[in-house]
Amino acid sequence: MSERVMLVLIGGRSAVPAIAGVLQFLDKVDRIKFLLCIGDQYLQFQKNVEKVIKQEQKNLLCDKETDVISVDPSKFDEVYVAVEKLCEGVEQLKYVNLTTVPQTMAISVYSYVQEKYKDLLVFTVNTDQSQIIPLVFGKQAIPFNKRLTVENYIAMCGFNIFKKALSSEKNIELIAKYIVDNIEVSSKIISVIRSKAGGGDSIRAPRGFSIDEKDFTKLGILTNELQDFLRELESFSIIHRVENLNNIINFRIESEESYALLAGGWLEIFVYSSAKQCKFDSVEIGVELDNFRGQIDVFCLNTANAMICECKTGKKFKSDDLSVIDSNAQKLGGNYCVKLFITSECEVGEEFINKAKNNKIVIVSGNELIRMTNILAKEMQLPTYPRR
Repeated sequence: MSERVMLVLIGGRSAVPAIAGVLQFLDKVDRIKFLLCIGDQYLQFQKNVEKVIKQEQKNLLCDKETDVISVDPSKFDEVYVAVEKLCEGVEQLKYVNLTTVPQTMAISVYSYVQEKYKDLLVFTVNTDQSQIIPLVFGKQAIPFNKRLTVENYIAMCGFNIFKKALSSEKNIELIAKYIVDNIEVSSKIISVIRSKAGGGDSIRAPRGFSIDEKDFTKLGILTNELQDFLRELESFSIIHRVENLNNIINFRIESEESYALLAGGWLEIFVYSSAKQCKFDSVEIGVELDNFRGQIDVFCLNTANAMICECKTGKKFKSDDLSVIDSNAQKLGGNYCVKLFITSECEVGEEFINKAKNNKIVIVSGNELIRMTNILAKEMQLPTYPRR
């Protein structure tokens, strides 16, 4: 029996549509062939796609000498001859993925394969809707049926995971939810604690704190609200030995991890927990990439679509923070990667909002955190800024 073959075209700004299309029909083909736009980036895309699919199906055939050709996409005849060469001796060309390449290249390939092969599905990929679109009259769109992990996706983009945070424990997720449920009060109390610790994201622990109750109440925090919040932190062992002596609040933080949670880690954990509730294919927290500066706070993947979240607490975020998330996204799919900037602040400046819009970054402010699961689900399925 002759080999079942898929032809994949690679061009554009991302390898995401190519990998999505391949994975959809991977168990129905024996060999994959690639027709690429000329350029080093497309050769790298092809290598990344091949690496991921061979992790999924080790016996899949692809010979770099006979199954990979690069062409000038603007030259109709050159493309036609190249696809003719790729298909030489191929009896069962089963699938052709035309997504992302320039129009001239796509039409040239389409005209050849439609003439030579009858039992064939030519398709494009709609990443917004997670669908395969058959380019045949009367055939319905096909929902994606394959799942990738964050690690798979990152490998497809040419990176390796250097380090990722361990999944958070249930009680830590609960305290993060408590902070969000009481965001106006909790953010003020935490800001005072951070101020007394020097304003940084870390401290040397164990460490004792003595804070005048007036430092809290002058921010509009009622005594009973302060007591309730501190009692809650103590019940989860975030702080210890809480007491009020002559209106001086005393307590201890026994570990650097507990302070890091208060200093901002709670927001990352809350977003991570919310993403898990969405039942995405894969969610990771605190992802660091090999040979790449910075950390992705929360990385979500569903039906081969990526979404990255930058989480910031306090009032010190600045425009450069948007540049960080935009830079990360460019390495991880460009506009195919949805970008969220999530802050505990309930009010965000107009200048910051406008810059986020210019960079196609969705801002989620403190008063929206309570709807985090719905926001994540919506942005994954119907993003504010479409993937293309």
